[in-house]
Amino acid sequence: MRADTSRATPDPVFAPPPLITPYSGLGTPVERLRWWAPAGWLLVAVSTLLLYLAFLALSPIVLICIVARRIWVRRLRFHRRPEELRIAIIGAGWSGLQCLERFRRLGVADVDVFERYDHIGGTWSPQLRYHGLQIHGSMTVTSFDGFAYSDDPDVQGGKVMAEEVERYIHRFADAHDLLSSCRFNSNVDAISYRSSDRTATLKVTDTRTGEARTTEPYDLVIWASMAAFGEIPTLGGAEEFRGRQLHTTQFSTAELENIVHRDQRVVVVGGGKAACDVVLSLRRAGHENFEWVMRKPYLFYKFETLLHNASSPMDRIRGLSYLATVLWLGVSKRLGAVLHWSSGYLTTFGRPHADFTHFHGGVLCATQRRDLQGIPFTIGDPVRFAADGLILADGRTIEGDIVIWATGNRSGIDTLGLEKDGQPVTLEPRAKLFNHFIVPTLPALASSTALWTTWGPMRATNSADLAVYHLCVRKERSERQMQRAAHRQLSENSLTHSFIWARGACWLQQWVYFHIDLMLQGITPVESFLKHAIEIFVLAKETPLAFDILPRGYEATKATRLSRSR
Repeated sequence: MRADTSRATPDPVFAPPPLITPYSGLGTPVERLRWWAPAGWLLVAVSTLLLYLAFLALSPIVLICIVARRIWVRRLRFHRRPEELRIAIIGAGWSGLQCLERFRRLGVADVDVFERYDHIGGTWSPQLRYHGLQIHGSMTVTSFDGFAYSDDPDVQGGKVMAEEVERYIHRFADAHDLLSSCRFNSNVDAISYRSSDRTATLKVTDTRTGEARTTEPYDLVIWASMAAFGEIPTLGGAEEFRGRQLHTTQFSTAELENIVHRDQRVVVVGGGKAACDVVLSLRRAGHENFEWVMRKPYLFYKFETLLHNASSPMDRIRGLSYLATVLWLGVSKRLGAVLHWSSGYLTTFGRPHADFTHFHGGVLCATQRRDLQGIPFTIGDPVRFAADGLILADGRTIEGDIVIWATGNRSGIDTLGLEKDGQPVTLEPRAKLFNHFIVPTLPALASSTALWTTWGPMRATNSADLAVYHLCVRKERSERQMQRAAHRQLSENSLTHSFIWARGACWLQQWVYFHIDLMLQGITPVESFLKHAIEIFVLAKETPLAFDILPRGYEATKATRLSRSR
């Protein structure tokens, strides 16, 4: 094992990817067609035809549901005006800011956003972003609602680095004057709920001075942080390890430069999006002295296949067939996986596999896939530290000076101290949320992180809509009623184990169940879900999933009134 001493080596030449990569600059696919590709295409075609024939057979029922839904929506009325609400949002990342902007459009002016750092950005801010972090998708499907990243379709359809995302977030905040509602250097330590009036107060600590204060009551507290805390496994022997441990959130440019300058041996643990970014950063910096360890290679989408430019009829036909493969996952994980491979959407390292529990929505462009092809990896499960590295379950030792854990993040909602009517309470981490949003036993607490209706910040518009519906439109539900309704939900989505990160769950299958739940609960209309799915998978674009749970015309009327008041 190399000693951690400086050596006189020439400064490395870093070649990071461009901050902005247009769609046309993402590279040309290098993969060869599999020998079974023709049979796979036939299987996809037959399964797609069967699914759409089944849909046609059920279309009369669907039409009845659509008509009944529209009649129901016309009867919606406010029993409380949104202007009377007082809302707290924890986290000033892109979800928190999108939620704030939507609240303002709905007339909710009294909204406070609490952020533990001194500026906005969340995952994309300097405190949390690692070297090489980038969007694993196009800006088309990761933009704010009604606020495109660029007017150039080629740029809007491409991908950007974290620094560019941060600039984009600031442009959005400035355009809508959102910073005035943000309380910076404010870490929310605890929430105290009072069941008599269903309000919650916050205990907030100033991260600069350490001073603690208690806020006025809020009607709802929304947790809008998704990846605030890095997950580092606790392994035996850590005190014997002579090297250092880092989570990817700590893998800064300065750390990379130090690693390269000292020619340190690095062990990267993980097979997901963050691990790919880290090993590509090391390779592009000319540093080959690393070992990549993973339990199993993750599955990824091919960028140009999933996020095509929809310019040709073939793109749209392929998108329709892909939408069918996603829906088949609701029936069978195995069949869904086979159809995904057959349709040409998936890629992985090494041999193809059908384990969708190793898929967290990662998207790799052709250039990334080409650069990753030549990087070797080791299959193994770290179980303990040795003095000079990691010991795997099979007894092998992987030597290293630095271990970088690319093992995911957690939202951090479990760090909150909770109190109910003066008594401390502990929430069951795997407890389901009412409508995938409200904590049933603490109805003044909601999780925007769990309401995963779509990609990017745009989904946070649904959090604001559901909050106003819950507080101002829907008849008040008891805690018991909400618990029973949550228990009946098909998806395994829960307070701290969102279906995206939950181990042992098929992410895409849970995504299908999740949307079925929302339709069965009357939150989103059937036609809205179909429109949304066609937009994403067939047309490669995105607008917010329409919940349609507020009185008709309210937003337009409010916007008109506000414009006149100016």
